[in-house]
Amino acid sequence: MSAPVAKRGFALPAVLAVTAIVTLVFLVAILALDSLVQQTRRAVETSRFETQALSLEAHAAYIVAVGAPTADAVLVRDLDPRLDARLRIDGTPYSTPNASPLRLSLQDGAGLINLDNLPAPAIARLLAALGAPIDRRAALADRFSDYIDIDDLARIDGAEAPAYRDLGLPPPPDAPLRTVDQALGVLGWKTAVPRERWRALRDDLTAEPSSTAINVNTATPVALTVMYGLTDDQVAAALDRRRNAAFTGLEDLGRAAGLRLSGDAERLYGFPNGRFALKISAPGAGLDYRARIMLTPRDRERPVWIGEPALSLSPVDERAERQTDAPLFPDPAPGVADPGRPLRDG
Repeated sequence: MSAPVAKRGFALPAVLAVTAIVTLVFLVAILALDSLVQQTRRAVETSRFETQALSLEAHAAYIVAVGAPTADAVLVRDLDPRLDARLRIDGTPYSTPNASPLRLSLQDGAGLINLDNLPAPAIARLLAALGAPIDRRAALADRFSDYIDIDDLARIDGAEAPAYRDLGLPPPPDAPLRTVDQALGVLGWKTAVPRERWRALRDDLTAEPSSTAINVNTATPVALTVMYGLTDDQVAAALDRRRNAAFTGLEDLGRAAGLRLSGDAERLYGFPNGRFALKISAPGAGLDYRARIMLTPRDRERPVWIGEPALSLSPVDERAERQTDAPLFPDPAPGVADPGRPLRDG
């Protein structure tokens, strides 16, 4: 009787299968480790940027608190003779002397679109700028007015608490807005306004119930369009004129734009209101920091307030931008605010 023949051909596939499984385990481990490294690096970048942003925020607050305000800037020469004479507060971009410069801008709140003090024509123009469908703008404007007024009477196309309750939505505050994003709570606004348009105009808006100031010398291009109905060409003409000399009032803006504008004789149209929107960006890291600096000189315990701080990712289309010709941000204490190690580019 002959000996049984051993089965052949199974050893190599088994070895290959084990090798493949081991290789797959190693690949998963390597990918997990790489992901962890990337997350750690991102956390370090974010922490470093936030530290730099807070330092710049403190310097900006110091300058606007002790400097001399003008129609479109804060005079800072008295702080240090080596500094530039003016820190513009019309959104002009500044840079920092990092290897990977940060961008900083300071915008006078009186040059923004104040949602708490918008006349009816301006509300309609704002909805147009936000991309709301033309056939819905009248209703959206009425709903917005109902949302912030103090009564509970609905306008023709408006909506008060019962309409919100029927849809399971929070009722209107029937009070001025405290934050810009509250406007998205108006019935129909969130669905009517494209998200990208809201994001693009978000920095042109403010909610300041205690301020009725309007500063035509720091108004953003969007604010000039929404508040006064200027066309793109008229905005360009107005901006070109105010680069050379500040406007003396609303009528002066109208002459520069080729319009006849008149306002309230008792209202000042050309001076800051002590509220500033601060934006600091790290283009290489794709990060933005925003905050509001508020001056309250009558408050002896806290004459300067910093509110609504927010750290966020930059829009993708802004991350590759570089401000190579932006002036350096004036540092009132050179050497104190060391920008630290540069953020990683890319």
